[in-house]
Amino acid sequence: MITIPLTGTSPLSHRFSYSISPLYELAASLHTLAQPTPPERFSNWSQEKLSHLQIVRLMKDWEYFLPLFRYGIPDTFDPYQTKGVMAVNDQYEYFVTIPTDQFVRSMLPSLEAWGQHHSLPEVSEDLREDSDYVKGRFSLFVSSYWQLSFESNWEVVAPLFVKEAERIHHALEDTDSIVSLLQSILPSIRYDSDSDSLACPIEGPECEVETLILYPSHYYFSEPLLSIKEGNAHLLYSFTTPSESNKNAL
Repeated sequence: MITIPLTGTSPLSHRFSYSISPLYELAASLHTLAQPTPPERFSNWSQEKLSHLQIVRLMKDWEYFLPLFRYGIPDTFDPYQTKGVMAVNDQYEYFVTIPTDQFVRSMLPSLEAWGQHHSLPEVSEDLREDSDYVKGRFSLFVSSYWQLSFESNWEVVAPLFVKEAERIHHALEDTDSIVSLLQSILPSIRYDSDSDSLACPIEGPECEVETLILYPSHYYFSEPLLSIKEGNAHLLYSFTTPSESNKNAL
């Protein structure tokens, strides 16, 4: 259980904030494309995007890296780590400068999950034999995917993030509003009026944190994910309704 005290004279904006990561959205879109049966709201988008990867000659690289995205998203795309990585040059530099051993570690959980259902893929063997080669090829694929295929999607969905940012900003005007917003995202969050604090369910020992950072996502399609990183609470969630997705994700 995570407890977030709301007492004191500090404005709620000191307790709650939000962050947007285009690079995480790129990775979440690849996770969607890697699904044999994507979520219904992304079904048409996935078919069109896979066809487009053929047109821009990225399909071979995509099939090579697909095992890294079928059952999850590598930690190197974590929105907490990539919140300042915006333009394509920033993205390429981000992966180029990641230490190779860190890059390899971030890929292992995805490959282990893949191995529970399939034989080990080519990328797994290459990581073991020449991890620098895989890291370089991965950096090129991510930057190419952004420039040739995903950037147009980001330009379409970016206004949705602006609307969500406005919703969060307005919710910070008073306690009732922020509690209502958080409960709309994660209904299990509870407000204790006696202690003027929020209680957020999470596995592990009880702890108290000073801040909660919201990470709204368009392409993330799983249940809201609450975690603790460096003493702060982080809440990743999908904010886009099915109707908005069908209209705007293409």
